[in-house]
Formats: sequence, C-alpha cells, structure tokens
Amino acid sequence: MPSIEGLLAVLAVVWGAVWGSFLNVVIYRLPRGQSVLHPPSHCPGCNARIAWYQNIPVLSYIFLGGRCGRCREAISIRYPLVELTCAALALAVWRHVVYNPYIPSLEAAVLSFVFLFFFVLALTAITFIDLEHLIIPNVISLPSVVVGVAFSAVFGQYHRLSWLDSVVGAAAGALVIALVIGGYYLVTRRQGMGWGDAKLMAMLGAFLGWKSLPFILLAGSAQGIVYALASWPAMKAQGTGLRLARIPFGPFLALAGMEWLFFSDDVNAVLTRWFAL
Repeated sequence: MPSIEGLLAVLAVVWGAVWGSFLNVVIYRLPRGQSVLHPPSHCPGCNARIAWYQNIPVLSYIFLGGRCGRCREAISIRYPLVELTCAALALAVWRHVVYNPYIPSLEAAVLSFVFLFFFVLALTAITFIDLEHLIIPNVISLPSVVVGVAFSAVFGQYHRLSWLDSVVGAAAGALVIALVIGGYYLVTRRQGMGWGDAKLMAMLGAFLGWKSLPFILLAGSAQGIVYALASWPAMKAQGTGLRLARIPFGPFLALAGMEWLFFSDDVNAVLTRWFAL
C-alpha cells in the first residue's frame, strides 16, 4: 500500500504538470497581448479547439506524435518541456517544504508549497517569455513582489526569512540592477539591460531575502557568460559579435534564484569552508 508521503509526492507532480499546461497558454498569449482565459485552448495553425483528451500534459503530445490532431501542424517541443519542468519543480518544492524541520504541521507545509510553487511557476514563465521575446512582463514580476513580501510576513519564520529581509531584498534587488543600467549607459550611451531585469530582481529579493542577492547576481552572470560563449559560433556565423548580441539576462537570474531556493544551505556550507581556510 502506497505511503502518504509517496501519494503526496505523486499529487505534487500531477499538480505541477497541470499548471505547466496552463503556463504554456500564458507563455504564448501574454507577450502577444491575448487573454489567457478566452478563447479556450486551440491550435494556432487551424484554430481548431483542443479537446480535453488532446490536452493531457505530456501524454497528449506523445500520443499525437507532436502534431495537431486536425491539421497535423507540428506542435512546439516547448509545450511538453514546460509541463515536465513544472512537474519536476512542483516535486522539488514539495520535498523542500516537507523536509523542512522548521515547518510545524502539514497545513503549514501545504501553504508554504502553494506560495513557493507560485514563485517557481512565475520564474518559469518569465524564463520562456524572455528567451523568445526579450521581455519580462510587469503583470508577472510586479504582483510577485507583493506576493513575496506577503509570503515572508506569514511563513517567513519557517524559512529563516523575515518580512524586513524581504522588503530590503526587493528594494536592493531593483536598485542594484538600476545602478548597472545607469552606469552602463553613462559609459557606452547604450542600454545594456532592460528594466524588466530590475523588477525581476525585486521579485527574487522579495521571495528569497537580501542575503540571496550576491549569489543570484554572481551565479546568474556566470551562467549567462557560459551561454553567451556557447552561442558565440552561431553569432559569428550570423555576423553578430558578443558585444552587440541581445542575450536575455532574466532566464539566468531566474535559474540562479531557483538554485538559491533549493541549495542555499549547500552554498553557504561551501562558502563557510572556503573562508574558514
């Protein structure tokens, strides 16, 4: 007979996959100025409405062979990728809260899960939208700052995060990116980063606190540099150098934020050993 722990883990995975399916709608429609609620899911090629049995996360993509059931137009691999990502993140968040020794009850764990899953869901949407459109929608980042402060005020005691840590983190996160934008413009007379990155940093600081910001900036920058270097041959073939390339920074900030969420204890332990030497 399956354990309660195993059953809840499975439910978390299903929950994540279902929300991943909705997130695909958000990722496609929001940058295009379309409603995420109406009309119902449909094929962007032939506009045929997608039946419920053709909209089962991951499985429908496999059964349909990655094509629309009516017009047979190819479906982007992004759809199952987002659903799998959200399923994995839901499980990771659930394990993160259920094994947290500071959380006193199942109810507190479930509520913490809801807040933190909203956080990683928002980061996932921002990542895929920024990769494709080079924008970070205010409608995602700005409300998330408020949600992050509310999370810290109500549940921060279980996550070693005070409401003041959250407020300072939001303000400092936005300020540091604003200073980078301003400094870069003064030197080059060009805008190197978008203001969406400042709002994303405010969101990360609100959920994770000000202590997370140095790691997020360093890890996000390092991972962005690795991506840029890996992309350099393709840029060179297109006649675009690294200096003029438009590389989104949001996905790497989001990735670093998730890394801090799940591995901050390990990061702090490594830094402690380094500085102890």
